[in-house]
This record gives sequence, structure tokens and C-alpha cells, in this order.
Amino acid sequence: MIFSSTKKDYADVTTLSDDDLICYCTKVDKKTIIDAIKNGNTTLKAIKESTTACTGDECAVVNPNKRCCSKEIKQLLKLGEKTMNKNVFKTGEGVKIAFTGEVQKQNILKMVENCATGSCECMTDETKEKITNMEVSGKDGEVNLNLTGDVSKEEIEAALARSKVIND
Repeated sequence: MIFSSTKKDYADVTTLSDDDLICYCTKVDKKTIIDAIKNGNTTLKAIKESTTACTGDECAVVNPNKRCCSKEIKQLLKLGEKTMNKNVFKTGEGVKIAFTGEVQKQNILKMVENCATGSCECMTDETKEKITNMEVSGKDGEVNLNLTGDVSKEEIEAALARSKVIND
């Protein structure tokens, strides 16, 4: 029988599992912080407000690094910048998708063009029929796609998961 162990480096968030704590004072794990980043909390202040991480006062005692967890949170924020986040919101007119992080406006325009020309690989025909207008705005790193029509947030989330343009 062979046993191997990979020693965790609590100062390097890439060696930690989703269940490992980042903030030991308020018991906030890595997954909670990653989810907060995916939900648009892209500053240390926003992470503090949305998760309570980095708001305790026992860092020197309870944290394995013997210091505040802000450095690890900043690492997670930096890693989050390298991925594309897709936040889908229901609006009064339809659905809005806010793409942040590693997103290029031209890719979102290509996705919309594919839908408009019938080359869309992600939406069902039923969903396509519900959309009356698609409008792209913003710039690389922060792109919004507003869909007008009687379409649900869940339909759009399912379509985004199938999109080859933004997932390849």
C-alpha cells in the first residue's frame, strides 16, 4: 500500500480545497469566497461585506499563517480575474447577463450574431422565439447582454452552459 500526502500551503490558495477555511476568525471557507467573487464581489471590501471574512480579530492566534486572511482573499480575487463570470438577472423587460473577468466583447457579439442568424447552438427553439431583442454593451472585462422578451433566468442559464462560443 502506498500512502502519499500533499502538504497544504495555507498561504497559497491554489493548494486548498473548497472546504478549507480562508478566514479562521469568522469560519469562512474558500468556496464561500469564490462564490462571492462569482457573484460580483470583486474587492476586498465587498468580500468582507458579503461573507464576513477578514472581519475578525483573532488572526494571529487561529490562522495557520498567524496573520490576517486578506492576502489569501486577494489571491482568490486575482484568480477570479482570470475566469469569466456570468451573472444572470431577471429584469422587467427580460433577462440581463453581466459578464465579468476574462471576457471579450467580440465573443459575446459573436454569440449574439449566431443566435440572430440561426447558428445558435445553445438555446432551444422555444427560448429563441421568446426573445424579441438582444443588445450588447460594455467593454472587454465587463460586458452586458440584455435580452428582451418573456424569457426566464433559468432558460438563459441553461443556454449559457451549452454555449460553445463562451465555454471553449
